[in-house]
Amino acid sequence: MANSRLLLQNYKHLLREKSFSRLQPKISIHNYSNAAIVTPKKPRTFLKLMLGTGVIAGVAGTALYETDDRFRHVIFAIQRSGISTSIGVRVAADYKWTLSKKYSSKEEEIKAKKECDQRCAERVLIGLQKLGGIYVKLGQHISAMAYILPFEWTSTLSALQDRCDPSSPEDIEALFLSDYGHSIDEIFEEFDWKPIGVASLAQVHKARLRPDVNGVRLGNDGWVAVKLQHPRLDEFCKVDLGTVSFIMGYIKKAFPDFGFDWILQEMKESLPQELNFVHEASNAQQVAQNFAQERAQNQTSLVIPDIVWAQRRIMFMEFIEGARIDDLAYMKEHDIDPSTVSTELTEIFSKMMFLHGFLHCDPHPGNVLIRPAKDPKSKYNFDLVLLDHGLYRILTEELRTDYAHLWTSLIRGDEDGIRKYSLRVGCRPEAHRLFASLLTGREWETIESADLSSNRTDIEVQRVSGRAKNFLLKVADILARLPRVVLLLLKTSDLLRCLDETLRDSVTKHMTYIIMGRYCAEAVWLDAKKSLFDSIATYGISWNVLKQLFTAWWEYRSLEFGLWAYQARMSNWERLVRWKLVQA
Repeated sequence: MANSRLLLQNYKHLLREKSFSRLQPKISIHNYSNAAIVTPKKPRTFLKLMLGTGVIAGVAGTALYETDDRFRHVIFAIQRSGISTSIGVRVAADYKWTLSKKYSSKEEEIKAKKECDQRCAERVLIGLQKLGGIYVKLGQHISAMAYILPFEWTSTLSALQDRCDPSSPEDIEALFLSDYGHSIDEIFEEFDWKPIGVASLAQVHKARLRPDVNGVRLGNDGWVAVKLQHPRLDEFCKVDLGTVSFIMGYIKKAFPDFGFDWILQEMKESLPQELNFVHEASNAQQVAQNFAQERAQNQTSLVIPDIVWAQRRIMFMEFIEGARIDDLAYMKEHDIDPSTVSTELTEIFSKMMFLHGFLHCDPHPGNVLIRPAKDPKSKYNFDLVLLDHGLYRILTEELRTDYAHLWTSLIRGDEDGIRKYSLRVGCRPEAHRLFASLLTGREWETIESADLSSNRTDIEVQRVSGRAKNFLLKVADILARLPRVVLLLLKTSDLLRCLDETLRDSVTKHMTYIIMGRYCAEAVWLDAKKSLFDSIATYGISWNVLKQLFTAWWEYRSLEFGLWAYQARMSNWERLVRWKLVQA
C-alpha cells in the first residue's frame, strides 16, 4: 500500500509542476480566405489516460493483493503455472533440439543425450523444489523409476526424497486454529516447532498433550507425533494438477510416442486419499488389525503407531523414536543384523501382497523406522515401525492370486506360467519377457534358468537398465496398459528390491525369493482350496474334485519343501562362508 500511495503522490505532484504547461493544447493559425481561424491541436489525453490508468491499476492491484484472498490466489496460480509451464517447454525444446541433431558418431550422440538428460533433470529439480507440494510428489515418483528412466534423472531427482521445505510456524498455527478450533498452546504443554520430518505433502512435529485434552495421559507420558498438512496444498492442488496436465499434453504433442501420462492419472487417483488423514488413520488401523494376531504371539516385528485423533489435515499419533531402516551404523550400534531386518521386511510385505491383499505402496527408507525391540518376548531384537499410511491399495482376490501365480512362475522359470499370468494381470500379449525383467530387475536368461536368488552383478544391472531404456517405447506401452494398481505393485517391488540390496550381505541374497516363493505358494494353495471347497459345497464331493484338491496340495507342499531344502543348503553354505571369513 505504501508503494501505491507514493505513486499517487508523485502523480499529483506532476500535475502541479510548471512543466505541465508543456502538456497543454497548443494554438496554431490557419489562414483561409483572409480569415484567421484559431484551432487547438489534438490534446495529449492518451498520455494522461495511460498514466492515470497505470496509477489506479497499481493502487487497486496492491489493495486487492493485500485484502482479497481470491485475487491473491489468482496471482499465485499464474506465477506457479508460469514457472511449471516454462520448465516444461524448455525441457521439451531441449530434447527436441538434441534428438533432431545429426552426430558424427554414436559415442557423440550418446554423450549429447546424457548431457541433455542431466541438464533437463537439474532444470526440473530446481523448479520442483521451488514449487513444492504435488510437484515434489511427482518428482519423487519419477525418481523411483530407476528400472526404466536414465540414471541422470533418477539420481538427480532422488534429492527430493529427503529435502522438502517446511511450512512456516505462522502457517502451521493458522491451519491448526482453523481446523481444530483451538490454538496450539491450548492443546499442547510442549510443541517442538522444528519438524522431525518434512515430506512433500505434510510435516511432523513432536509435541506433548495437556492432560485435560483427553482426560488421561497417554502411555508415552503424553508425547505424540503431530502430522500437519502443508496449508497451501488446498489452495493450489487443483491448479497444479491442471498445469501438470497441460504440460503432459504439450509433451505428448511434441513427442507422440510419449507413454508416461499414466503418472498423472495415478497422482489424480492417489492424491485425494493421501491428502485425507482420516483415510490414512483408517489404513493404519486396518494394517494393525491384519497383523494383530502375530503381534500378540510375538511372531512379527511390525509396529504401527497408534492413532490418537485425526481430521482431514491434522493427525495425532503415538510418538516413536528410531532410525531409518537404511541406517547401517545405527544397526551396528544396537547389534541388529541388517540381513535379518531385510528378511523380516520381505516377510511383512509378502503377507500384505499375497495373503492380505492390503498393501502399503510407499515403502521408501524414510517410511520405515528401526529400533531395538521393546518387548523382551519378541522373536526379534528389533522393531520395524511402518509410517505414512496414506497410499494403500486393496488387491481383488483375482489379482492377488494371479500375482502370486505370476511370482511362483517367475521363481520357477516357467515361461508358460509367466506368459499366462502376465496377461491376466494386464500385460499386453507377448511382452511377458520384458515385463518379467521389469518386475524382477533380472535378465530373461536369469529368470528362465530359475536363478533369481543369485547375486545381481554390476554388468547385469547395467544390461537390464540399458535394455529397458533401449526399449523405452515398448516399456512405456506396457506401463500405459497396466491397471494402475499393478503399476503401484511394480513400484513397491522396486523400492523393496533397493532396500533389500542395501541391507543384505552377499551371502544371504537368496533369502528374498525363498520367502516370497513360500507366501506365493501359500496364496495359490489357499485359493485352490477355497475354490474346490466351494465346488464341493455346491455340487457335492466327487473323485475328480478330490484329485484336484490333492494335486493342488501336493504342488504347494512340494514347492514349499523345495524352498525349505534350498534355504537349508544355502544357510549351511552361509555359515561356512562366515566361518571362513572369521578364520581369515
